Amino acid sequence: MIEQHPPLSKPGEPITNHSLQSFFPGYFALVMATGIVSIGAFLYNMHQIANTLFVANICFYIGLWVIFFLRVIKYPVAVWKDITSSSRGVTFLTMVAANNVLGNQFALMTKHQDVAVFLWWLGIILWVLITYTFFIVITAKEPKQGVEASLSGAWLLIVVATESVAVLGALIAGQTANTDVVIFISFCAFLIGGTHYMVFISLIIYRWLFLSMKAELLTPPYWINMGAVAITTLAGSRLLIYAHSHEWIAGIQYFLPGFTVLFWAFATWWLPILFLLPVWRHVLQRVPLKYDPQYWSLVFPAGMYTVATFNFSKVLELPFVMHISNVFIYLSMIAWAIVFTGMVRSFIRYILSHK
Repeated sequence: MIEQHPPLSKPGEPITNHSLQSFFPGYFALVMATGIVSIGAFLYNMHQIANTLFVANICFYIGLWVIFFLRVIKYPVAVWKDITSSSRGVTFLTMVAANNVLGNQFALMTKHQDVAVFLWWLGIILWVLITYTFFIVITAKEPKQGVEASLSGAWLLIVVATESVAVLGALIAGQTANTDVVIFISFCAFLIGGTHYMVFISLIIYRWLFLSMKAELLTPPYWINMGAVAITTLAGSRLLIYAHSHEWIAGIQYFLPGFTVLFWAFATWWLPILFLLPVWRHVLQRVPLKYDPQYWSLVFPAGMYTVATFNFSKVLELPFVMHISNVFIYLSMIAWAIVFTGMVRSFIRYILSHK
């Protein structure tokens, strides 16, 4: 049985009563994408670009929370239907990842470490609320949708949200009074996220290879196939920094680098597939190429792969790997600019058509 929802807001549509009711819950991917591209620019000393995107991201973050709370107040039934949907409910986890990506920006790019610490704790609260609500409700819900109707790359947001807790925790641990506790929580999040990836990517590959896969269904969130394992690589790289100062991490020093290399290698393995399948989708199958908010789920993995590879190269002392990051920093910025331009053009087109 296919679940029914209000239609998605048209791309770029202003928040009217109708679009507020049907507002796409995964729009926080805009914050995820903008934040990680900003961090990439910062790592490459492109400070003007990084700071501009940082300011923009704060505005996006606040604006999206305002929209979310307005929607909860005015259309609580629509919000609940989204949360309890096996296909849309998982996209609420973009809130967790967006929150923690912004926390990374504050930790890396400002002196406001207290804000980063606050956002980490907020991220944990959001992760607990959204993750357990989604898993429990979907488990208890009947009738269930099948794999074909509900499973997509968006399910890997379960991994991304979990690993975002690990990444930010490893970054701000030294700024807290309980460094050991924060590192331990971050390491547990790293393991939980990695386990979830192995489970859900197996289902997704099964979905791709053995069930009907129409071109229309090969949507941008499938880039999270790579993005989820890229952020896992970043979490592992950040945690490795503490191997020299924390005995219990040093005790698993062979496990952590090995799995970090494994995750990076698998993220890299995805790249040819993810670059070639859109050619099949848009050129051979002629699926129209137009702005959709889900395209932010393509930009984020590109940016995350850049940042993950940069840190992976530094921590494991593999300078030749840095050449890949040197290319992807520009690809991720170009991707962000294209999708952002599409969003703005769609908004302008909507305004002009209603004058």
